[in-house]
Amino acid sequence: MNNPEQVLAQSSETPVCIVGAGPAGATASLMLSKLQIPHIIIDKAIFPRDKTCGDGLILHVFEVLRRIDPALLQAFVQHPAFIHTFAGRFFVKKDLSIDIDVQHPSSQPHPPIFYGKRIDFDDFLVKQLPSPYADIRLGCGLKDIERIGNTVLLTLSDGSTIQTSLVIGADGIQSIVSKKLAGNQHDKSRVSTFVSAYFQGLTNLAPAHEAEIRLIYKKMPLFFYIFPLPNGEANVSLGGTATDISLYRINLRAVIEDIIANHPEVRNKFLHAKRIGEWRGWGIPYSYGSIKITGDNFLLVGDAAGLANPFYKEGVGTGMMSALIAAEKAASAYHHGRFDENFLSSYADEAKKQFHKLLLLGRIALKFTKKPLLFQFFIRLTKGKIEKRIVRLIDSQAYGK
Repeated sequence: MNNPEQVLAQSSETPVCIVGAGPAGATASLMLSKLQIPHIIIDKAIFPRDKTCGDGLILHVFEVLRRIDPALLQAFVQHPAFIHTFAGRFFVKKDLSIDIDVQHPSSQPHPPIFYGKRIDFDDFLVKQLPSPYADIRLGCGLKDIERIGNTVLLTLSDGSTIQTSLVIGADGIQSIVSKKLAGNQHDKSRVSTFVSAYFQGLTNLAPAHEAEIRLIYKKMPLFFYIFPLPNGEANVSLGGTATDISLYRINLRAVIEDIIANHPEVRNKFLHAKRIGEWRGWGIPYSYGSIKITGDNFLLVGDAAGLANPFYKEGVGTGMMSALIAAEKAASAYHHGRFDENFLSSYADEAKKQFHKLLLLGRIALKFTKKPLLFQFFIRLTKGKIEKRIVRLIDSQAYGK
């Protein structure tokens, strides 16, 4: 067996290696290229590749694309694979909803809410990656990772190795970087489990591509989504906290099929609808605050950092913004020649400033839904204030106001 010095001598060398080319990893690469920092980005998949998701794109996505390149944001807004809207509706119960409608849309540079299949969105980002600073290695996943001295050695599935000073872990909910370098454990109590499928031919949908979200109780709160997509399709999903689903033995597939067939406010939309493909399961981690996201030679971003919102489940935008922050920190580390935890810790500070308050409110709101009568009373009492606050949040995170 080769000794560590021999292995390092035979490795590709790079100051920064990004593991994962999803939205967070691609964002990190795009920003590093803008900052002229040489790096390698790897992913086990060949793009375009499918990714089970709710397919909602909101808030930070637009600010991130604008900061990378305003032309990139414009290309996204005009792309035919994405559908856009200024409105959404969350039904707490039949006669109670939170209605989001961004006023005066003509004065906004673009709609604040987009929907698009992840196979299209992720491929859109990956196609932007080629640059003189990016060594892109797709179809070659991470097999093992270990710290050797002041560097990290990554062993890939094809047997090749990469020696780097800094790893940006963008490798999702089952992150190898998180487990190996941060020592984090997968926490099922901070994961939402969903089933999802594409449908075609839904009728009686809300106008102007308005999304429909419903809170449905089956011994526990479950979230039911209908997200419109181009070509007359829709993403239909149902999920909730993974530990509660296990505790109450909830069969998500059976429940969502029952909702589609029998729910009085839903069934009429599916009378002539046809499911495209099978139901698929997926997980959304919201473990931020309970795991380590930075340390010697590593930064975690996106799902690897558990940055999805616990309440409304969106994680693409927070993942991309975390990657932008991480790339800026990586550039600073490169120029200072510092890849130790003390230097990198300001990434965690900036992430806290950016995400902590909103994600904390999401956790509180999620717990609140377990007391339906109290939750409904609170929503009735504060409905107007909540709607105004959400619009202000959209203005700040989608338009930078």
